[in-house]
Amino acid sequence: MLHLASCLPRRPLRVYQQAPDGTWSLGHDKALEATPEDFLQVEGLPAARQGGRGHVALVVEVTRSIREKALAELQARYPSQLLATVCLRPIAGPSPTSVKHPGDVSRAAEQFRGVLDALHERLEGAESVLLVMDCPASFAAALGSAVNPQTQHPLRLHHFNAELHQYVPVHLLSAQRTTTPREHTREEEREATRVLGEVRRVHQELVAWLKEPEQQALVEKMDGQNLLQSELEDAPAVVPGPVFRHLGGRWSFGVETLLNLGALRQRLGSPDDWKECVRLFLVHEVFHVRQGGLSSYNYSGSGRTGFVLEAVDYDADALSIEVALAWREAKQAGAVRDAGQTRTLEAILWNVLEGLRIFEQERPVRDLPERRLRRYLIWLFQACRLSILARRQEARAGLERVIIELAGLRTFPDPHESYPQQRVRLLDGADEREPLELAVYFQHRLVRESNERVWVVKLLEALSRWDERPREEAQETMRLLFEQFFDRHRELVRP
Repeated sequence: MLHLASCLPRRPLRVYQQAPDGTWSLGHDKALEATPEDFLQVEGLPAARQGGRGHVALVVEVTRSIREKALAELQARYPSQLLATVCLRPIAGPSPTSVKHPGDVSRAAEQFRGVLDALHERLEGAESVLLVMDCPASFAAALGSAVNPQTQHPLRLHHFNAELHQYVPVHLLSAQRTTTPREHTREEEREATRVLGEVRRVHQELVAWLKEPEQQALVEKMDGQNLLQSELEDAPAVVPGPVFRHLGGRWSFGVETLLNLGALRQRLGSPDDWKECVRLFLVHEVFHVRQGGLSSYNYSGSGRTGFVLEAVDYDADALSIEVALAWREAKQAGAVRDAGQTRTLEAILWNVLEGLRIFEQERPVRDLPERRLRRYLIWLFQACRLSILARRQEARAGLERVIIELAGLRTFPDPHESYPQQRVRLLDGADEREPLELAVYFQHRLVRESNERVWVVKLLEALSRWDERPREEAQETMRLLFEQFFDRHRELVRP
């Protein structure tokens, strides 16, 4: 009821409440004038701005007193993380008959809105408001009409589970960032069309090469017949849709994606590197089709199962890298021979990392979903490790799966997604109150670090400022950081 009412901010709303004897009566009418006197007594609301990061406990007890039990459980679940505990109760005290008139409920809704707005203004570091209520359903709906996720802290509703005899989090109300496509200028549309023509040529070159008998094994490995028979749409897409309609044999690129590809070309400076980024993307998408459960038709919401998506993306990345290496060996054999396979593979991985930036929803990148951060860390680890092995002239160093995780970073609900997903801030992302731990599992070795906070902060800052630095400078910054890491764990750079 709380969520339902919050979704109807501009609609007339009347909510009827059923009494124990079965009769129905008006419990809340949004259009009804509120009583002039306060209905709720507000306790614990901070009177001024205060710092810190954590959560706010908000208890609403209208029918029964639940404060003691609710706060005890919240304090146990979020130890040392409660910035404030606020309690709202009828001035006359909690009672099944505390509400005398729908006007009381309207007044309570106004007070509830004032509390949420004050928390947002005075506790900027609050990550969410932990809400526990004991009230009639119509009263909850009235409170929901006061909720505005766009201007208030995320609201995490807790419900009493009778079987467990405890309050458990059941629902999150948070801001959903609108992603209405912006209108592009004619100049942008012309630029997108020009970039699309270049992407088409890269696609045609890739298809022609893969049709050669020598590449038959690669085609079979990626199940690439759909790619060989595919074509690009004649114009940039103006409405969202599948990128690769493999059953229809069509590729569709939106204006924004094409503009990002054009910006990437300017950043890279090398036409060959840019074309490689396009090929990496094409092969990645084609291999997703072979995996069976993920394609442009059904990818929406795949991030709900983030760990599985990471594994799926790793295999798709690895195959696209294998194809890129084969392309270089076929088309640039002399350069590969001079640089060596390890150095060549490192160069491909830097292009993988550059290509990942195309699809970030905001630029500059200041925060990332946790799973996407891990994807960056995986390929940074691989690229910087190959850089060290190349200097040792390890001619045949290859890729092996690595799992990396950072624990202790500040997280917040992802406003870009309708499903629960956590994002982390790259700048000011390390919570001083939490131990910060880095864990790496590679070549059957587990490495854990819990005392390298400064190194992690520098790594996240370098990743955040990637686009602000020239390409070589950004790469060299990462190489130096990972050299420090590998110096602490030299067993990870054995070929």
